[in-house]
Amino acid sequence: MNFRNKTYNHLIKSVCRGLLMLVFVVSTVSSVLGQSSKRTEKLFETARSLYSSDQYSKAIDVCQQILGIDSQNVNTHLLLAEMYKDMDSTRLEISHLSKARKTSDNPLIDFRLGEAFYKLGMYSEALNFYDQYKENKNIPEKRQFLLACKIASCKFAMQAIANPVEFEPNRLGEGVNSEFDEYWPTPTLDGKHLVFTRLVRDSVNRPQEDFFMVELDSLNWDAKPMSGVNTEENEGAQTLSADSRIMFFTACNRPDGFGSCDIYFSRFLNGKWTEPQNAGEPLNTSSWEAQPSFSSDNHYLYFSSNRAGGKGKKDIWRIEFKGFGEDGTPQWSQPQNLAEVNTKGDEVSPFIHANNQNFYFASDTHIGMGGLDLFSAFVDETGAVHDVKNLGYPINTNKDDMGLTISSIGDVAYFSSARESEKGLDIFSFNLDRGLQPQAVTYVKATIRNKKTQQPIAASIELVNVNSKQDKSRIQQADEDGQAMLALPLRRNYAFNVSEDGYLFYSQSMQLAEVNSLADPIVLNIDLEPIEIGAQMELYNIYFQTDSFRILPQSEPELQKLVTFLQTNPKLKVEIQGHTDSSGNPEKNLELSKLRAKSVVDYLVENKIQLGRLKSDGYGDTRPIATNDTAEGKRQNRRTTIKIIEK
Repeated sequence: MNFRNKTYNHLIKSVCRGLLMLVFVVSTVSSVLGQSSKRTEKLFETARSLYSSDQYSKAIDVCQQILGIDSQNVNTHLLLAEMYKDMDSTRLEISHLSKARKTSDNPLIDFRLGEAFYKLGMYSEALNFYDQYKENKNIPEKRQFLLACKIASCKFAMQAIANPVEFEPNRLGEGVNSEFDEYWPTPTLDGKHLVFTRLVRDSVNRPQEDFFMVELDSLNWDAKPMSGVNTEENEGAQTLSADSRIMFFTACNRPDGFGSCDIYFSRFLNGKWTEPQNAGEPLNTSSWEAQPSFSSDNHYLYFSSNRAGGKGKKDIWRIEFKGFGEDGTPQWSQPQNLAEVNTKGDEVSPFIHANNQNFYFASDTHIGMGGLDLFSAFVDETGAVHDVKNLGYPINTNKDDMGLTISSIGDVAYFSSARESEKGLDIFSFNLDRGLQPQAVTYVKATIRNKKTQQPIAASIELVNVNSKQDKSRIQQADEDGQAMLALPLRRNYAFNVSEDGYLFYSQSMQLAEVNSLADPIVLNIDLEPIEIGAQMELYNIYFQTDSFRILPQSEPELQKLVTFLQTNPKLKVEIQGHTDSSGNPEKNLELSKLRAKSVVDYLVENKIQLGRLKSDGYGDTRPIATNDTAEGKRQNRRTTIKIIEK
């Protein structure tokens, strides 16, 4: 299993196979015209037979004998062109196509010359031959579509070369790259580590693909194999969850596999990676599934597959992840074909950025530079994908370009390349052109403990985008050490709640709607308070209209959290307290705070919480918990407090 996908354009292949039909046509004409001797005809049949049995060297020798007799033999030049195409000797292919064209007026030769020049990245020459072939009146319908795509691609490529994007690739250090092949780089959310696949070859053992991890901010990079997840089998093309505790990856031809290649998973539990397991149906089928990319909210897994029901050869699919079942295996919905990005060709190498909006993939059929090109797209809040764009030159070339990943900050991209061919396939990075940068992401790193004992709590964490009704709330469990890390796309406001049975829940407001960049992540040390009389919790995500006690719609997630808490603890009686900052008239603030507390009580009663369990009062600006001299301090002082008055 080698993830260096060298896929060539499948649509072109169907056209190229038509060359032998062309040979037969020309052969018939030339024999009628008496332009070939019996000897050359016999030699040609021998050469064609050798070619059919993949004996290229012998077939070429026989062809050279023919050309020694008849240097303009069209059949022979076309057969040599076909062999050199198969051998990836494109310039020799062009040479023989050009010689055949001198004595044959078959228009398919023009198309084949266009294909060959396009493969070399000689777009002006390719466009010239495509245009000449276009004059033919009998082009098959399928080839008409392909021809239109290639003409558009040539024009795009010439324009892209004239307007290059910023691209200065840097080969990563020797601690990452070695004498072996390294590929599929995956940066962690915090940007501190890079996980990649290394293909180790030696003269004794079969090639072995394993995962390695390196600290990116270390002075001396020293990649280490990932014990536990690496096996005696091959594994590669990996993706990590935002907290780096779930890994999905590709493995092929394993005894528990469903098809040729399947997607597997491993979890980091109790300080080590679990034994890899097949991720199961309906993610995996009897077809090829590979190259997973996991969204940072743990909502979707993107992958490439040639399963039935797609638009082309290999398509990109998306499947909803519904958590782990009681037996520890992943639970899935039904897979969805990303029809907006898929074509009749190959779409592979999906990557969803940590902001869950900017999406990247490779395609050999969308308009581009040739081979596999890298493209971007946008995933909106409804999950629809649109705005497919080629990343431009020189990120894309006439060669296969794929396997792009981007840091959470959005400024650095990683990819693998054999551009320094003497060193094999290595990992490179480059700074993204500002116009190509995705919206940056920061993260919140929380440590949750019991306020009294300071013991860690594996609490439940809920993150809600209060700016959108489309986004589902994100729920995640802290680990056995009470720690959790969640990605936070900027330009949104969040309600952050932590809850655990037997404790008051924790509420925090994260105001990032106006933030374009954030140098430091959000680090929270959260002490959950056991439910006792006198204990209280501060709620920051209940919002009111300015100078009013009318509750705003974005308060709904927090209020529903409070409803659930009171339903789960039916014996509790609480006081709802309203607080304001010091802005404005103190008397008006006091009255406003009382009315706001009463509004919360009314909401709870409407949601079937008994009025007898609820009391309300307001304290205006008399009980600040932060300074009123700053905007952040005032924000903290504007809050709703829930105090336990009876248990």
